[in-house]
Amino acid sequence: MARFSPNPNKAHRINWHEWGHDAFQTALAQDKPVMLCLTAFWCGFCQRMDEVTFSDDEITTLLNAYFIPIRAEDAQRPDVDVRYNQNGWPTIAFITPWGDHLGSVNYMDADAFGDVLVRIHRVYQDQKHELRQAAAHNEHNTPQDAQDAAPQSRVRVSAVAEISDVLMGMADGVSGGYGPDHKFLHPEANDFLIHRYESTGDSTYLDHVALTLDRVRASKTHDSQGSGYFRYSSKVDWSEPHREKLLADHAGLLQNFLKVYLLTGRTEYRTMAEEVIEFLRSTMSDSSTGAFYGCEDIVTPPATTALGAKLGMRDVSKTFSIIDETVYVDANAQTASVLLEASWVLGMPECRERALRALEFLWENCRAPDGAMCHYHVGEPRVSGLLQDQVRMGMALLDAFRVTGAPEYRDHARKLGEYVRANLANSAGGFYDITYKGPAHLRYPLTLLPQNGLAATFFLLLADAIDEQAYRQASLWALSAFTDDFAPYGVYASEYGQALAAYTSEPLQVTLEGQAGDPMLRSLARAALTRLASFRLTLNLITSTGPSSLYVKRGQDRIGPIHNPEEVQPDLLNAFDSSDKRVAARPSDA
Repeated sequence: MARFSPNPNKAHRINWHEWGHDAFQTALAQDKPVMLCLTAFWCGFCQRMDEVTFSDDEITTLLNAYFIPIRAEDAQRPDVDVRYNQNGWPTIAFITPWGDHLGSVNYMDADAFGDVLVRIHRVYQDQKHELRQAAAHNEHNTPQDAQDAAPQSRVRVSAVAEISDVLMGMADGVSGGYGPDHKFLHPEANDFLIHRYESTGDSTYLDHVALTLDRVRASKTHDSQGSGYFRYSSKVDWSEPHREKLLADHAGLLQNFLKVYLLTGRTEYRTMAEEVIEFLRSTMSDSSTGAFYGCEDIVTPPATTALGAKLGMRDVSKTFSIIDETVYVDANAQTASVLLEASWVLGMPECRERALRALEFLWENCRAPDGAMCHYHVGEPRVSGLLQDQVRMGMALLDAFRVTGAPEYRDHARKLGEYVRANLANSAGGFYDITYKGPAHLRYPLTLLPQNGLAATFFLLLADAIDEQAYRQASLWALSAFTDDFAPYGVYASEYGQALAAYTSEPLQVTLEGQAGDPMLRSLARAALTRLASFRLTLNLITSTGPSSLYVKRGQDRIGPIHNPEEVQPDLLNAFDSSDKRVAARPSDA
């Protein structure tokens, strides 16, 4: 279902099609090129394109007569977006009926866009036979797909330090964040640097994350009038935000705030975390399902005067908020994971209940008949089998297992892991982003670095929860597709770097038992995260009214209870190698 600008427009008069085989079959039957319009719900230029260009009578006539117009949103169709997005939104891509890319443009006013449409139409009419012959030749001579390629070489452990150096080279030591120009929140980069602090003890990493969070919180990128955080700023000091707020960004920021609070004990980060939780509760919540909405956008309508409208001016006195009520599986799963973390770090049991309710809705309502998670739900589940949804949901289910001990969450995660292994593996290494082959560029599945970093982490978590070597091998498979220079990826190598660091560490189960929110429970967790960080830690939680305690388990050996954080030291693990082990009764989920 096409969605248009919330401001007055006539874009609906265009005969829009949904992305899919049917639209391309129509293009073939009518011998017309496809015009793909890639938009974002919150995109101001997309809204203006609807209000001006797509509302123009001549544009409407040209598109309906000579093209098959397709409209797709980035959040609903990330598979299409990653293949066609050119320099942001809107991206207007022109495609032959048989799927070859003719060219792309971004925002244009009606006059300029009309000229483009006329040129594309003429090129297609004049050259379609040559274009079709070239396409047939290329298809016939395309090399065998990557399924028949040899597996990639082994991963490089040194890549973890390389990615660290890349991020710290991008770090802005004055305003925080990464890069010299516009600033995105990039919570995944913060999370990677926090992990580097835990594993190396180098406070430079944590200091930069704290600086970033402090600067963003004090800036206009934090919405002090409403609540929450805007997606990015056009200026380096966070002072010129673009006024959209995404669910996934808030899940990532909440994770950052919780981790820095846990590691430093500084109450301002607890306050920041509580503010995000309140934003999720008050603004982004679907009370009927327990899930969370995808986005809040702050919209400023066009000026009503003739001159103001002609100049593209906006009436700031009439700004209003709109909510994208679509339930996106990956962002909801990420939010559920971090709310489970918040429940014990902050002592907020309502966060646990809300997270479990959201996961229940996703599992019961957002799966395809083959068991795969779909990407989004709007009355019904849509777009099945994307890698990012399987791994995000799997990670959230394993987090639910850690916090509740309920085996059904682990079993659900295992089903998703098996689905990924069976349907998304690239025999050259890594996992594909899609399970299916669609029209045009969706004929070619992609092996993407950030998604494979998440997949590697998911399979490691699954291996640690179930103790099956096949899942550790699947983690290595996700990592093995990428062995070259990581500098070009910048912050987008963060998830991969964190997964690689985890893969090269020995697993260690740590169980915390106590009352959620107890300062001593946090102190024990902090000691484990910083002093046992040479291991790949799994933190399990057991709610108890007794004194907070910690248990350590490696293989079949257990140590505990430990009540004093000072006793959590690396040499504690020497007891595993001695005959005199301090072993206590096993906690109920250890």
